[in-house]
Amino acid sequence: MTFYDRPFVCITLSFLLGLVLAFACRTHADVLAYCSFSLLFLSLFLIVFLARGIVFLVLLCLSFCGVGSLLMLERLHVFEGNTIDCMYKPGDICVLRICESKDGKGDWNKAIGEVKQHMGRQVNAVRSEKVLLLINKNECFPRTGDQVAISSALMAIRNEGNPGEFDAEMFWSRQGVNKMAFVSRGELVLLNQAKQSLITKWLNASRNYLRSALRAHLSGAELAISLALILGDNSMLDKEIRDSFTNTGALHVLAVSGLHISIIMQILMAALAVFSGVLSRRVAVILLIGIMWWYAAITGLSPSVLRAVIMFTVLSIAQLSGRNYDSLNTLLFTAFVLVLWNPLTVFDIGFQLSFLAMLGIFLFYEKIESFWVIRQPILQKVWQGTAIGLAAQVMTTPLSLHYFNQFPNYFILTNIGLMASSGIILGGGLLIFSVSWWGFVAKWIGAALMLVVGLSLWFIQWVESLPGAVAFGFTVHFWTVLAMGVLFPLLFYFKVGTRGFWISTVVGFGILVGIIFQRFQNMNRNEIIVFNARMVVMAVRVNGHVFCFYRSKKADFFKVERLIGNYLKIHSAKVHYCNFDRHNWNIIVEGLKIVVKRKKGWVDLTCDHQMVRVLMDDAPIKRLQDEHLIAMPWIKATPQSPIEHYLSKKSWRLAI
Repeated sequence: MTFYDRPFVCITLSFLLGLVLAFACRTHADVLAYCSFSLLFLSLFLIVFLARGIVFLVLLCLSFCGVGSLLMLERLHVFEGNTIDCMYKPGDICVLRICESKDGKGDWNKAIGEVKQHMGRQVNAVRSEKVLLLINKNECFPRTGDQVAISSALMAIRNEGNPGEFDAEMFWSRQGVNKMAFVSRGELVLLNQAKQSLITKWLNASRNYLRSALRAHLSGAELAISLALILGDNSMLDKEIRDSFTNTGALHVLAVSGLHISIIMQILMAALAVFSGVLSRRVAVILLIGIMWWYAAITGLSPSVLRAVIMFTVLSIAQLSGRNYDSLNTLLFTAFVLVLWNPLTVFDIGFQLSFLAMLGIFLFYEKIESFWVIRQPILQKVWQGTAIGLAAQVMTTPLSLHYFNQFPNYFILTNIGLMASSGIILGGGLLIFSVSWWGFVAKWIGAALMLVVGLSLWFIQWVESLPGAVAFGFTVHFWTVLAMGVLFPLLFYFKVGTRGFWISTVVGFGILVGIIFQRFQNMNRNEIIVFNARMVVMAVRVNGHVFCFYRSKKADFFKVERLIGNYLKIHSAKVHYCNFDRHNWNIIVEGLKIVVKRKKGWVDLTCDHQMVRVLMDDAPIKRLQDEHLIAMPWIKATPQSPIEHYLSKKSWRLAI
């Protein structure tokens, strides 16, 4: 393979390396920018005048790496002065332009605003910086493009430091958002309401029509799943449904992705084939491309959807023009286009999983499918679908373990079960959209769709109930993910020679052993933990049992469950909830005595001769011998304090 056969293999990978390098080294932006400019000009000079062969390839890769670094630094606005950090003080007013808004669950809506002005003692223009806004539902809710002023306090986005929790700090920083504000009633003023373009109005009207068509003929969990699967609207999904799909490896079905685009394309191509006598092939392809881009727009233009639509567009244009089409080169060209438009897309989980899944399919599908030759047509289709799922899973598993700490053991069974129903649900949705005006027919289609979605949900929940459906406890570092992502193609696709193959095999086996050993440690860790929360939540994990001691209102018990649920992703065990608000606890489990006593101003926990005292107020207290003093998050650190740990930093853990 030469560079000109698949040019975007080198171009895109070098560009992505530059983006990631710039993001990681953004605190040294000046040095990185100087190096990138120097490297870029030197490489271009050598390419034009001197470079040939492999030297040309290396210099070209360095050039695109430099371009990627500069583009990421520009996207992060690191060279602009007047940062909000330098000027902002509590009580100041910030003027923002709303970049994104979304109706939320509970008492808060969510929006992302870009700071334009700061109003303190004087009005200042500031560096463009995005802020996460959680807006109380009693307050007016701005839409995309609106300009607002807020008086709410800006604060840095920080993790609470509890095991298994969602890494909000990293998630938002990778979207260029480092600050947040809780906007209560009376703290937001709408300054300027943006006018919607004709295209935006048309897309909103289309989206509302399609939602109302589904709502008119479906209800309950079936409606929630259909809205998510067909339109990418997950606002009605509850935690139980999400957990069921996550635990069975079917969560990708609930997010509109390349799978949905592929199914819809096949349905529409079959429908357009009926009019082959009227529509020419060129007109049909152009019409299909237009419909796909319209569908991508109304479902939110997620990276996975854009990847599928761009690839389909390139494939269609190549076929119409009679040119060659290379799937791997097109995949990487699509990635290049998306990150060129928005460099921060490289950190989007959907983007990463979607491209790795397609990369796995292109690299491994044919090899896996050839393992078993089946003559029976229906079984052959089932095996081909299974082979596609296995090929995608090869590349996405390391990243899934890194983000979600679990592995669905029956993902093959789930994919086989949903293989047909996904197409039926999408086809049924398209039929309802087409005939929603025909009440009688739409009613029966809706009833059939309710049945199919209900059976799919029952199947998902049945798979989830099988013994050992989910393997918890994985903690995989990002560098391990990167190493496995390089080794898998080397082992199964590229020719690396006998020595390279065995070296890769040994390294890969060592990585797998390390992952399994780390999981074994996680699953067998006995410890005392005090969580960083706005209520007292402690837990003792002993030989597969977790005793959770908490004090909270009944309405806030879901917060306790969420803390423990996150913890169980890594340290799976049977949970026992013990509320110490009304009485003390004295528990003996496998010869280990656990005693919890509530006092005025603190809570004592004794386990295996370990004494832990959790302070709920800042009254002076002496530290007893061998006693661990832990302060709740609202207690501030003071000099000469006997307190061992302040929960405002992170949770406290002690192995027993």
